[in-house]
Amino acid sequence: MLKNTRRLVAVAAGAVLVTAGCGAPGDGDDAAQAEPTAATGQADPQTDPAQDGAGPNTDDIPDPVAEVNGTEITKDEFVTVFEGQYQQMAMQAQMTGQPVDEDQLRAQTLEGLVGSELLRQEALERGLEVSDAEIDTALAGFAESNQASEDEFFAAMGEQGLDRDDVMDQIEKQLLVEKLIVDEYGEFSATDEEIEAAYQQLAQQQAMSGGQAGGGLPPLEQVRDEVEEQLVAEQQAQAMQMLSEELREGADVTEHL
Repeated sequence: MLKNTRRLVAVAAGAVLVTAGCGAPGDGDDAAQAEPTAATGQADPQTDPAQDGAGPNTDDIPDPVAEVNGTEITKDEFVTVFEGQYQQMAMQAQMTGQPVDEDQLRAQTLEGLVGSELLRQEALERGLEVSDAEIDTALAGFAESNQASEDEFFAAMGEQGLDRDDVMDQIEKQLLVEKLIVDEYGEFSATDEEIEAAYQQLAQQQAMSGGQAGGGLPPLEQVRDEVEEQLVAEQQAQAMQMLSEELREGADVTEHL
């Protein structure tokens, strides 16, 4: 998978809130290793549950799965996020020996999508907008950061079940939610102390696991930007979770799952 395709789906389609439900950002190995593992490439078909027919059963998913203040969350939206999360958790399960709790994951996926829709609606209510130029710039940034052309980026997203229009819509949603979070909480940043602490945590985790094949963790000066980006992303995810929970209290939400 290209480096930022998962982040795009996560932020725009609601999986960030799903992931937050599985474990708060900054807790445990997964959070600390999120950035390094994002660029490991596509899963090995021999170990990818989605490649051996072991995917989740989605035949009984209703359509729509929910209504949020009158706006439907469709089965297709749900399945795209649910299957992506299931694949990640199934791969982890192969290492831990613990089976994926599909019922729990369904509930987390639905809550994440509801939260994402609440954030989108709140952004629009505040009059926040995303221009075509901003969307085009973000698209170019995704492609460039993955050392891919835009066509290659669209192709990679197609493997995640999103066509070109879906991708552009997801980018718009992502930018809209990001503007909302800044409008509500201001810009996020990480201090030198936080960056160094996160780096030391990752170094300790790698040492405990025997390090990486081909060498250990690069020096901090080489990965400082990546560590800071991850910390800021965790802060944003926490803010999204908190704001979506506040919005849920006064919302008209009907779930069918």
